Amino acid sequence: MTSKVEEFRNGMFLSSSRRCGETYMERIIRKYYGWKESSTINNDAINADGEFIEIKCSKVLVTLVKSTDLTESVILENKNFILNRLIKLDDCYDAIYDSNIQNIKRHKFDILIYVMLFEDCIKIFKCYSDDIPNIGRTDGKGSRWCGKHGGEDKKGKNGQFGIQKNNIEWHLDNKLIQTLTWEEAFKLSKGITI
Repeated sequence: MTSKVEEFRNGMFLSSSRRCGETYMERIIRKYYGWKESSTINNDAINADGEFIEIKCSKVLVTLVKSTDLTESVILENKNFILNRLIKLDDCYDAIYDSNIQNIKRHKFDILIYVMLFEDCIKIFKCYSDDIPNIGRTDGKGSRWCGKHGGEDKKGKNGQFGIQKNNIEWHLDNKLIQTLTWEEAFKLSKGITI
């Protein structure tokens, strides 16, 4: 990875979650797939078949280290610096992390594209809105979907789901549609205006 691409990747992780997802990754994903920007605020893109697409993004980061001791808490700020918490894809089965895909308004789109940003790559997943309540768990105890989240608390319509080491394999096996390198994302970003 060149230093410029590393700066690009680090900037993505250092940006706020909203800016990273809505300002940066949405545009890169639309450009990659050739989708048009949605003309409505209810979703992010429209594909050639006229389907409405919502794009959600999550930074995959090691869980914060915490302490109740003030001195230790201050010292831990060093370890908790976001660039010290990046996870490589190969570590996703062992590391303790939480990757949350949230504020999903299922009734406002046809397809959910959810993106996971790893230290060494970007994983892109696809799920139809009707399938979201059944988003899988590997332990057989039901869905990871929580049907209540965000400002439009309509039970079952607005929600979230988490991806962790115990269920990421299910997502990789069942919903993965593309892997991008950070070099590819950097090249795609060229010429995009914000």
